Amino acid sequence: MELDFLISYEGECVPVEVKAKTAKAKSLSTALKHPDNYHIFHAIKFGDYNVGREGQLLTLPNYMQFLLDLEPEEIVLEPINVDAVNALAKKILG
Repeated sequence: MELDFLISYEGECVPVEVKAKTAKAKSLSTALKHPDNYHIFHAIKFGDYNVGREGQLLTLPNYMQFLLDLEPEEIVLEPINVDAVNALAKKILG
């Protein structure tokens, strides 16, 4: 799964998906369908849309992105050694 951005809003992790046009956001849909697994209860999708809401998904036009008044948070993930991960995957998968 791939999510574009994760933000913290009112104590919740909220994924933000950004599309150049209108498109499906498969990973985002999967995360919203399985809140017990991913602990995601609301999401925002920007794209070539009108303002709307479908269940827990808020869709907004791309030009409204500036309205997210976000401050950068401290990075909570350590850098990943991609070469080591790939080597381990190759070893496991053969």
